[in-house]
Amino acid sequence: MSEQPRRLGKYEIVGVLGRGGMGTVYRGFDPAIERTVALKTIRRDCLESGVADAIARFRNEARAAGRLSHPAIVSVYEYGEDRDISFIAMEYVEGFGLKEYLHQIGVMPLADSVSVVMQLLDGLAYAHEQGVVHRDIKPSNLIITSKGKVKITDFGVARLESSELTQVGTVIGTPSYMSPEQFMGLAADARSDVFAVGVMLYELLTGQRPFTGSMESLAYRICHEEPAPPSQVQPGVPPAFERIVGRALAKRPEERFPTAGAFRDTLRLALEHELDMQEAPSVSEETVIRTTGRIGQPRFDPAASTAYAGLESRAATQSSSRIENSTLTSVERELASVIGPVASLMVRRAAGRATTLNELYEALADKLPAGPDRDAFLARRTGAAASPTFETGSQAVMAETRVLGGQRLEIPDAVLDAASRLLARHIGPIAKVVVKRAAKRAASLDQFHESLAGELADPAERNALLGELRRLG
Repeated sequence: MSEQPRRLGKYEIVGVLGRGGMGTVYRGFDPAIERTVALKTIRRDCLESGVADAIARFRNEARAAGRLSHPAIVSVYEYGEDRDISFIAMEYVEGFGLKEYLHQIGVMPLADSVSVVMQLLDGLAYAHEQGVVHRDIKPSNLIITSKGKVKITDFGVARLESSELTQVGTVIGTPSYMSPEQFMGLAADARSDVFAVGVMLYELLTGQRPFTGSMESLAYRICHEEPAPPSQVQPGVPPAFERIVGRALAKRPEERFPTAGAFRDTLRLALEHELDMQEAPSVSEETVIRTTGRIGQPRFDPAASTAYAGLESRAATQSSSRIENSTLTSVERELASVIGPVASLMVRRAAGRATTLNELYEALADKLPAGPDRDAFLARRTGAAASPTFETGSQAVMAETRVLGGQRLEIPDAVLDAASRLLARHIGPIAKVVVKRAAKRAASLDQFHESLAGELADPAERNALLGELRRLG
């Protein structure tokens, strides 16, 4: 571990607030104006050559948040470089992450849920007016201060009107909170942030995210399926808020609230006219005290936010994979011609586990339905000999799973097809891919059935599917 610097630029280093794989967040002090700050850093000498865009994204955060001045947004004071360290000096905030609240406590009282979301929407409405779209709104990027105020953090993947950092065709965001257009690699405007806030409001009201599952099934559900009504998950959610959540989560951007401000104003009207409640300017003292009692004293917690998530995920891929970044980019393009922009996420995830190019192609092909697209993707691989144990869809007559104790579990094609049809009623055409993957990994039929049923979030649907699968034999 490198030695802690005594100062960065004009800032004295007081202590460490948190560490990430690519840098550290320090508590700093500006002696000129006697102000405590948080210093978010990246060590340039620790960056792999394949993640040169990390610095660009770091600067993008400083540019995006630096042009904003709003009570609901963590203020950025300065971007600087000192020796081999790039840093952002920002507002020091004492509080807890919303992600911590949801993890430790769960459902938030209605008035507090609405207060969080309205404060968030107020900050986003301002950011959008300044030409900044956050694109990664989620609980871990929100801090609730000791006074019940919401602070938005991490503008690392934000889109500025003048920025060309991220082009159309690139998947940006955190899957569970991404809008359909983000999954499809289309342009993400302010209405993508509206969708993410809708996901958060659903989660605050019910204690569950509206869309869950593996990466593949999550993409299908967000783009094509409607979530369970909030009142079905958490009885007592008022109908007015159910309608508001439904509009925010509309698949088509033009069917959502047109602006964050319109979303906020609709919430305010629902409070006043349907529940006879006034807008709460902050989260209640009771909730703040109860939360800090459960998770510790208020603090600025960069580990609870995604200070380095976007940068670390790519860096982790580069450090753990033996495959060159240029090759990964080529594979991304090849896979994208089959499944679209979500290919980028799938390739980076698979690359972290693959040790050879051949293994990477096999892992990715395993996620594609049997057919000409899958065969065409495999035909593109270069520089790797075909594995004798790997079967294309046209060759496979029996699903092959791991061998335990010399015994091979074999599941007849008829059973796999029937299981795919049953699962497809819940998650759509991606079911065939999920079934094949589960069959290869399962050591027993029970494990195979449990894996498929685990794709469903609703307990009743999960148990019903499990029963149907077991009757297949």
